[in-house]
Amino acid sequence: MPSPDFTATAPDNHDLPADEAIPCRIWISGPDGVAPALRKTTLEERSDPAWAGNLHPEDAGRMLAQWERCNDTGLLWRCNYRIRDVDGGYRTIASRGIPVRDAAGRIVLWAGVDLDVTGRDEPCWQTRELCTLSAVARVIEGGADVDEVFRETAALLPRGFRHPELVSVRIEPGTAVPGPGRIVAGIDTEGHSARQLVVECRRVPERDDPFLPQEHALVRAVAAMLGVAVAPVHAGAATSGHQYRLLFDQMPGAGLLLEILRDASENPAGLRVVRINRKAAESLGRPPEEVVGVDLPKAIPAIGTAALDLFYQVAATGRTVHREVSSPEIGSFYELKVYRPQHDRLVVIAGDVTERRRAEEMLREQRIALDNRVRELATLYAVSSVIERPGNSVEEVLRDVAALLPVGWLHPEDAAARIVVDGREYRSAGFVESPRRQESPIVVRGRIVGSVEVCYRHPRPEDDGAPFLVDERRLIDAVAGRLGRVIERMRANEALAKSEEKYRLLFEQMFESYTLYEVIRDDEGNPVDYRISELNEKAAEVFDRSREELVGQRLFDIFPAIREGARALYGEVAETGLPVQRRLQEPRTGRWYDLQIYRPRAGMLAVTGQEITEQKKAELALRESEERFRGIFEQAGTGIALVDPDGRIMEANPAFVRMFGYDEDELYAMRSYDLIYPPDREEAGSLHQETALMKGLRRERRYLTKDGRIVWGRLTMSLLHDSGEGGLVIAMLEDITDWREMQNALAESEERFREIAQRSFDMIYTCHRDRGITYISPAVTRLLGYTPDELIGHRCHDYVVPSSLPVWEEGRKKIARGEPVEGIEVEFRRKDGSVAFLELNESPIVEDGHVVGVQIVGRDVSDRVRYEDMRLQAFYQIEQNIEQFAVLADHIRLPLQVILGMADLADDEVMSAKIREQVERINAIVRQLDEGWVESRDIREFLRRNELV
Repeated sequence: MPSPDFTATAPDNHDLPADEAIPCRIWISGPDGVAPALRKTTLEERSDPAWAGNLHPEDAGRMLAQWERCNDTGLLWRCNYRIRDVDGGYRTIASRGIPVRDAAGRIVLWAGVDLDVTGRDEPCWQTRELCTLSAVARVIEGGADVDEVFRETAALLPRGFRHPELVSVRIEPGTAVPGPGRIVAGIDTEGHSARQLVVECRRVPERDDPFLPQEHALVRAVAAMLGVAVAPVHAGAATSGHQYRLLFDQMPGAGLLLEILRDASENPAGLRVVRINRKAAESLGRPPEEVVGVDLPKAIPAIGTAALDLFYQVAATGRTVHREVSSPEIGSFYELKVYRPQHDRLVVIAGDVTERRRAEEMLREQRIALDNRVRELATLYAVSSVIERPGNSVEEVLRDVAALLPVGWLHPEDAAARIVVDGREYRSAGFVESPRRQESPIVVRGRIVGSVEVCYRHPRPEDDGAPFLVDERRLIDAVAGRLGRVIERMRANEALAKSEEKYRLLFEQMFESYTLYEVIRDDEGNPVDYRISELNEKAAEVFDRSREELVGQRLFDIFPAIREGARALYGEVAETGLPVQRRLQEPRTGRWYDLQIYRPRAGMLAVTGQEITEQKKAELALRESEERFRGIFEQAGTGIALVDPDGRIMEANPAFVRMFGYDEDELYAMRSYDLIYPPDREEAGSLHQETALMKGLRRERRYLTKDGRIVWGRLTMSLLHDSGEGGLVIAMLEDITDWREMQNALAESEERFREIAQRSFDMIYTCHRDRGITYISPAVTRLLGYTPDELIGHRCHDYVVPSSLPVWEEGRKKIARGEPVEGIEVEFRRKDGSVAFLELNESPIVEDGHVVGVQIVGRDVSDRVRYEDMRLQAFYQIEQNIEQFAVLADHIRLPLQVILGMADLADDEVMSAKIREQVERINAIVRQLDEGWVESRDIREFLRRNELV
């Protein structure tokens, strides 16, 4: 058998065989596996006991069996095997060989080619070297005389060279000396005169040795073939078992050579031990001499019936068997290779693969656990991606989570999910009711509002009554807990947005001006000026500038004339915090304002004003958007850490690292107890003990960051049962600091704007379609005589005077279309039975795209309406009087003409003169009346054209 060490130096690419750039070597070997080496003219045996130990354990037995079969049958040698190189790794060798027979037809030599195919595709094996060796072997087997064999070999050998046309070959007696461009190999003929195989270049070589290494090896191999083939028949080396015994003893598995005992019918009747190797002796704990010659069942009492049946089967059929068997009594596994090299011999090679099987089973279990954990984390990541997607509503989050949830379970193709929240269902595709289900409640603010449910639609044979994994229970609980927190957060966001929108709308529609100032103090801490921080449009109109120009400006820079009067008044409120109501005149325009000055919080001053010059009340500022939403959760998402039983942090994700500000090395040197805010550590107790006792823990508490900040976190903990690390705890920490601050800000903001509404001179109320009046300011008592409690739950329609119902209904129609209504005047019935005219500004309340109510700001304009009616009445009375004067003038002129004519006829001149004088005076008066009537008519026409009446 060819020695499987790859000793030939790998040639450069330009020196490789023509068809493949693969490292190769040419080998020769005797039938017993010993390679002849040429030393002078003596054929010696060379054996290397180290190569067998370098073979890959899985290839040694197979290689030995195949070599014996090739020797027995004379078939071509074809074998691929792995052998350890000097670096400790394995290289793959593709070996091919041909038998060389002597004149008697016995195999006396093997010659072949080995290729290193590590990491390469196997070649087609049409190499010129192997073809040349095969052709020479056929010449030798032909039985021709020695000279004919030499002549034909000399003709064939150039084909194995890279440039056969440049090579000449001859075989000459005697000795030959190698030289430049020449290869010389001795032919050992034992009893014949010495001969030399000489190969020369036909041209003068450019270098001393123009031949490739494999060409030198080819010449030596052909010389060895010629020497062995032409030697006397009796000189053929007898087949020895040296190499076979060497491989048999050195193989890593336990090997047994058994004699097949046959009955008269040539059927196997028993098995007797002929030889065992070193590994078998170690496994049995007995020396070889104690078991050799003993029947197999007695030599190895522990052998099972199944193994014996297998041995008899191979002994009877001759078919090689490679099978893995087990021994339940001792819990061991063996890999058996059984073949029959001869009719009465059986070879058994057994390798103990128990540790490998255990390692494979452990690896399989770990791979399943890892796959489950990866699937669980991928599902949690996908859920987090859906939750953190901007603009998502609660319904969209629940729908998308239900759709992606089945992929987190072991059999996603058969899994389906359903999420139920407040009676509404969100299902994945193909969901059906099934008894194979698991469920986890969704809790919002301590109340169960729904559930997350995952089921398998069809039964599975391997379920054994428990279709779900332990990890899947933890996954569904984590998803349900996350959804509960998300629903709580998103509902709070929606409520805050609606509240801010409602009060911002009221703030902008106030008839009163509202200005918020920041108090500016001098070095001694006394208030000296006031910087505008926020104001409404009404206030901007008072300042006669845009809001953008005013924000950030100082009050006394805008109105320096009020510095002396306002400094003391504003300073008193800024210092004491006691509200003040005063009437002040704005010097620049001379307009008067009724001001309310109060301190909403330290360092700030608020001023609400109502212009009383024209009896128009300014709209009251309702709400100031001081708080802005910051990100409740940053892009990092939820922090996750792995904690050992002593509370040491073993691993932490980036979100956890960012949350506390420590780097990973600092965190891994800390205990989870060190991150808790010191006053809360007593209450916190032992993290691992609490989790072990409660089988999972959810809690909110304060934590301390590296820079000293205190943050609130919602902690979810559970034992990692399958971690293999002695009870590790997985802690999921969600930063809820912003959420806590948001809840406080919401309560504070609503209280502040409710206080503004309570102080307003105008009546402010909200009315819902299904609940009537839900809020009305105390100003209603002054305007209509009712207390707020008397009107809550009623409808304003019930208090509208019938004559104003058409105007009222027209306003309702615009509100129903979502349009605001401004400046309508409606008569309301007071509690004492009298009537009040109110001017109303109305805005629709919209929820989910539907108008559900209305917000109204109303002020009393009864005096203005009454004065307007009196003015119109007086105007028309004057007009009627003037017209009567015109008629009267026409009636006077005719009698005057008669009187004047009679005076002219009178004889008394004195009397006639007096009469004419009086007539002239009356005519003058009448002309004045005519002129007044004309002027009055022009004035009336002017008033009508300018819509002043």
